[in-house]
Formats: sequence, C-alpha cells, structure tokens
Amino acid sequence: MKVYKFTIGTFAVNNYLIQSETSNKAILIDAGEAPQPILNKIQSLGLELVYLINTHGHGDHIAGNATIIRETGAKLLIHPLDEPYLRDPTLNLSAFLGARLESPPADGFLEEGDEVTVDDIRLRVLHTPGHTPGHITLVGENLAFVGDVIFYEGIGRTDFPRSDHNQLLQTIRTKIYTLPDEMNLLPGHGPETTVAHEKRHNPFVRG
Repeated sequence: MKVYKFTIGTFAVNNYLIQSETSNKAILIDAGEAPQPILNKIQSLGLELVYLINTHGHGDHIAGNATIIRETGAKLLIHPLDEPYLRDPTLNLSAFLGARLESPPADGFLEEGDEVTVDDIRLRVLHTPGHTPGHITLVGENLAFVGDVIFYEGIGRTDFPRSDHNQLLQTIRTKIYTLPDEMNLLPGHGPETTVAHEKRHNPFVRG
C-alpha cells in the first residue's frame, strides 16, 4: 500500500491517505480542518475513498469529516467509546475554541482485534486508550498509525475530559512497545518514529 501524509489545520494534524497497490481504492486516517489538499490528491489519483477512520474523536482529528464524507461518500469508522465525541463539542474540545464542531454519525465501529481490509490494504485494530477512552491504533505490515497515543519522544496529552494518564502509559507499554522494534510509528502530530527509538529515548515511557 502507498501512504500519503498531509499535515493540515491550526493544530498541524497528520492525516494519512492509504492507497491500494492493486486498485484505485483508498482509506483515509483522520480528517483535519481544511482538508482540500487531501481531496485534491484523491481527485488527481482518481481514487475511490472507501473508509474514513478516526483514530479518536478530538476536534482537530474530526474537523474535516463532514467535508470528506460529503465529497467522497466514504464510510466513517470509529471506536464506539469515542462515538459520543462526534456530536459533543465539549468532549471533542471544539467548544473551548468557540467552534461547536459536530461530525456526521459513524457508519460502523472498530474494536480490538478487528481488521480493516480494502483489496491489499490490511489494518489490524488495537484499542489504545488513555488520550481518549476509545482511541485506536491501526497496524499494517511494517507501520502503525498511532494517532495521539505516542509521538517522537513524546506522548499524548491527558489533561482533557475522559483522558487517563496512567491508562495511556499502560497502553504504550502493553500495546505499542510490544510491536516489533523496527515498526514505524506514524503519529497524529510531528515526525514519524519507531518502536525501538521510543523504547530507548522517550522520556515519559522507557521500554
């Protein structure tokens, strides 16, 4: 599968467009505000966007949901514990910025052990809570889309409603650090990293 990274919006959210190697079908992971560059890429490549997957329900990751769904007809997937974030501006934090953001409803839900398959694209779902209760990580053959669980030498914030710092640390130890050391981690903000690098250098959770 081919992966295209788009860093967009006020909070510089990383959005990942995944294209099948064998067809024109694709998956988008997260949708930040002003997603026109993503739509332009979809159009230029002639892609059919099958799924939009939200790693979690915070506003910076769902702000583009309505536009992406309207323009592509993609089905929206999220963990059931984060589904309330789609329609609650307090939970998704947009209320604190005066935006009152609401997303279209989910078309389906993803939980631990599920697999998202579109032709040669295969993503295994890990439930990785702490930043939000229903945060998920999507694991491919040699990379994992980790959302806001872990960053390059950093971790996701836990000072938000329904966040849990101890749970996040446990998630990193038991779900992220148990992935292969050479696994590339593609986070929701900042540069990519690897499991091995974070085990050695992450000041918050050492492996």
